[in-house]
Amino acid sequence: MKVRDNLPQRRTNPTKTPTGSNWSQHKPDLRVDFHKHCAYCGSYDGFSHTYFEVDHFVPKSLFTKTGNISLCQYSNLVYSCKFCNNIKLSKWPSNDETVPNINNMGFVDPCTTDYDTHLYRTKNGSISWVTDLGKWMVEVGFKFDERDYAVKLLWELNQLRKAIEILTLEAKKYHPNSENYNNILNKSREYSEQYFLYRNELDEYYKIM
Repeated sequence: MKVRDNLPQRRTNPTKTPTGSNWSQHKPDLRVDFHKHCAYCGSYDGFSHTYFEVDHFVPKSLFTKTGNISLCQYSNLVYSCKFCNNIKLSKWPSNDETVPNINNMGFVDPCTTDYDTHLYRTKNGSISWVTDLGKWMVEVGFKFDERDYAVKLLWELNQLRKAIEILTLEAKKYHPNSENYNNILNKSREYSEQYFLYRNELDEYYKIM
């Protein structure tokens, strides 16, 4: 499986035109373009596990020296959970803003299909690697291996959330007293109970971090 369900695509013309250090004004557009998920780990932003931020793919420490990229340049911005953004910090592998990876170390723009050639999602929700560069991103760039417990919990929660949404829409097709409606309702309740347990587990985990 892919790490993210859908490939994020940055819009050509964002709705706002901030300047200076006001790049966070792009956050609403980024949230839509990145399907409300972290571009790097694929976690959904509807859970109370963390704050979502606007990340600069090419770090500010590089391009502010050259002036080739502006702080608010939409094509360099990424919708990211706080954990991925903070761990990625200061790990750019070169002194060149145009070289995101070198010698199997570094990053891949999450809005390119190339991202999914290096990483994949296992059946239990872990994030693993296909290539040596992917291995570096898992173990160093984003430390998905160290975060594996939370990564899997967030994935399970999101799978249940999506399943409940599908069942809710499906139930509307049937009469409330019909057998099909009741079967769907029972399955939805089952998923909701699992969701509640996973959500509690996630909340307890982040309390002790």
